[in-house]
Amino acid sequence: MPYTQRMAEKLAIDGGPKTRNEPFPAWPALGYEDGVAAAEALRSGHLTQITGGYVRDFERAFAAWHHAENSVATSSGTTAIHAVLAALEIGPGDEVIVPAHTFIGSATPVMHQRATPVFADVDERTFCLTADTVRERLTDRTKAIVAVHLNGHPCDMDPLLALGEERGIPVIEDAAQAHGAVYKDRVVGTMGRAGCFSFWEDKIMTTGGEGGAILTADADLAERLQRVRNHGEGPVEGDRAYYHLELGYNYRLTSVQAATGLVQLAKLEGYLAARRANAAFLTEALGQIEGVEPPYVADWATHSYYKFVCRLRPESGIDITRFVAAVAAEGVPVSRRYPTPLHQQPVFKNAGLGEASCPVAERLAGELFTLLVHPTATVEDMGDYVAAVGKVVQGLARGE
Repeated sequence: MPYTQRMAEKLAIDGGPKTRNEPFPAWPALGYEDGVAAAEALRSGHLTQITGGYVRDFERAFAAWHHAENSVATSSGTTAIHAVLAALEIGPGDEVIVPAHTFIGSATPVMHQRATPVFADVDERTFCLTADTVRERLTDRTKAIVAVHLNGHPCDMDPLLALGEERGIPVIEDAAQAHGAVYKDRVVGTMGRAGCFSFWEDKIMTTGGEGGAILTADADLAERLQRVRNHGEGPVEGDRAYYHLELGYNYRLTSVQAATGLVQLAKLEGYLAARRANAAFLTEALGQIEGVEPPYVADWATHSYYKFVCRLRPESGIDITRFVAAVAAEGVPVSRRYPTPLHQQPVFKNAGLGEASCPVAERLAGELFTLLVHPTATVEDMGDYVAAVGKVVQGLARGE
């Protein structure tokens, strides 16, 4: 049906015909080769990083892909951040600056170290921390900055790194949503003291549902991270001595996960190309719909589009909750993007944190919505997004 005719129809949420009736393509899409790799790891009988070589091989391959010196695999992106904070000896009385607009896993590791997360506002276009918003929150107790490359768009790293160097504060990159994104000529995760990645189920690449990794150029930090993720145990060479040098955790990746990750890593370039192609189509088409603002991309950034996050402009007069419900009713997947800023989350407010205002994060909470551009989706699927969003914007503008 022609796009303009669809826009004139009654909204599906009000009983009209849906834009799309077929299920949206699923993600992740693990294939035959992933199953073969996982089965080989299982049959090897060496199922852990202690007894097998799969985790070591994945770490080396992940480091090589990023042209990084050291990689330490972990059980998740959240445990990657926690391991770095523990290895840097962040603790009680210390403050760590994190963005107010991000996933909660960027901030809760700070509390696990009995330190204090301090929430800073974000840029209204990239949705990332800036050196200016961080500077507003610096105190003598600030011991680290967690710079989140949100949705696949890099932070503006050079000013953040300069500020960190000036104050002697390490910058930790949270690249959980930004595999393959590029800042100027550098891949994200390779610029700060450490870069943390997630391989959760729907991420740009997965290790079979859960998993994470840390990149660092600091060999001493990498060695300590290896202990922290394995109960604080000293190097395991030959027979284990069960000699524990410090407090650690069981944050290990399994052989099956690492084997899956090796297959997925080989596909990463193709995954990124598909996401960027889908995003380019949506950016062009949605940019023509009044009231909808597609993702901004800074001229120094190469976006990896973990999520395609759009802004519903306030001047449209359309309520974001009604809008998202109406688009979903048209048969395409859509959701709000972080509708409660971190500093307003009960887990932090109940602990007496998050009292400072972050006006941009607070405003974005009522303006952003997420579309999916993963590699199994096609241009035709993107066309259904355009038709559904256009139909809903027009319908709600008419007062439906």
